[in-house]
Amino acid sequence: MGNACSNLITANPADVILFVFALIILAVLIGCIWAFFYAIFLFIFSRWEDSKVKSAWNGIRYMIIWLFLTVMVLFMGPTVLRVFRVQNPDYYSAKYIFVKVGQIVSCVSLWVVTVVTDYPNNNPFWDLYYPVWSTTVVWNGANSNIAVYEL
Repeated sequence: MGNACSNLITANPADVILFVFALIILAVLIGCIWAFFYAIFLFIFSRWEDSKVKSAWNGIRYMIIWLFLTVMVLFMGPTVLRVFRVQNPDYYSAKYIFVKVGQIVSCVSLWVVTVVTDYPNNNPFWDLYYPVWSTTVVWNGANSNIAVYEL
């Protein structure tokens, strides 16, 4: 896991800024997806009450506004950075920000897969289960010791 995510963020200040931009974009995208599904939930269970329908429409409206502002900032960012004479403003373009977002998502998913697959090897209580066909509880410990307890 360390090799795949080791170049995610470095001590380079430009890379740190790009990482922060990518986190902001990721947070806005996740928030928009959540707002969309929340608005759908409100529409489905509103029973056409005016307050709930208005709340759902407001959620969709704010989601569209955030998406529009995010896209505008993404594509206008390098131009604004050129005006302020920032070195290498094309490094902060949408292409590189989305590449960094992809790296963040792949590292997080790699971390989740690693935790899920390695958890049984590190936790002695992972194999605690109750067989349906008998009245015993079988426990497989970290050293593969099997203990059988009668219920």
